[in-house]
Parts: sequence; C-alpha cells; structure tokens
Amino acid sequence: MKKGDLISSAILLLVSLVYVIEAKKLPMSDGLSPGGGFIPFWIGLFMALLSAFLFLKSLKMRTTVGQTIFLKKGQGLRDIGYITISLFVYLGCIHLLGFRVSTFLFLAFLFKSVGRYGYVFSCGLSFLATLTLYGIFEYWLGMLFPEGRIVPF
Repeated sequence: MKKGDLISSAILLLVSLVYVIEAKKLPMSDGLSPGGGFIPFWIGLFMALLSAFLFLKSLKMRTTVGQTIFLKKGQGLRDIGYITISLFVYLGCIHLLGFRVSTFLFLAFLFKSVGRYGYVFSCGLSFLATLTLYGIFEYWLGMLFPEGRIVPF
C-alpha cells in the first residue's frame, strides 16, 4: 500500500502541477467576473496540495509484511461501476431535474453506496455540499447552472 500511495501521489502531483501551469496561460479574470483560468488554477493547486500531503503521509507510513487488503475481492470493481453509472445518470438528469436536485441526489447516492455512510449523514453532507456549490458558483460568482424542466428549482 505504501508503494502504491507513493507512486500514485507522485503522478497526481506531476499532473496537477502541469494543470496549474496550463491554467495560468488562461486569463484569471475578465473584468468583473472570473476568467477561464480561475477555476482550473484553483482546482489544480488544491489537487497538488492534496497529492503532496498524501506523498508525505505515505513516506512516514510503515510497511508491514502481509498487510491486510483494504477492499474485499470485487468490491472495488463494484464501486467503480457505481461511480461510472451514476455519473452518466447525473449527466442525463441534470437538465430534467436541475443542478441542485441532481447534485444532491448524485452525492447522496455516492455517499450511501460507495462511502457506505448512513442515510442521515449522506443526505446531510450532500445538502451541505450542494448548498456550498450553489453559494460559491451561482450566488457569489454569478454563474448560472441548468434549471430543471421537471423540477424548476
């Protein structure tokens, strides 16, 4: 597990640094609103910090002989399937149900099925994440997300 974390965090760190460098080539602001490079820059920077943190954490980790397997056999493949299918369903439903409802349902499903959290925690965290995304992008930055045809919210 230590070797895998070291390799994956190093690769993610390199990818995120390239992402930040390329995002800096785009305009950061367009007068009063954020430009095309604003969001990619901050996402790349945040990803670089997280991957550097994982790299440092895995350096300190001890390796033991016969480490236990984190996921049961087949569980990782099932989780990847859930994530992939739910992404396609999310993309299909975003114009029918709107950004807020679709994002809430998408996150609640992922927290419950992949994260294996309880219903109350999954719904609460999904509500907070959706509210945060709405607050940052729609309210603060003035970016419009799709409203639903079925649920005009």
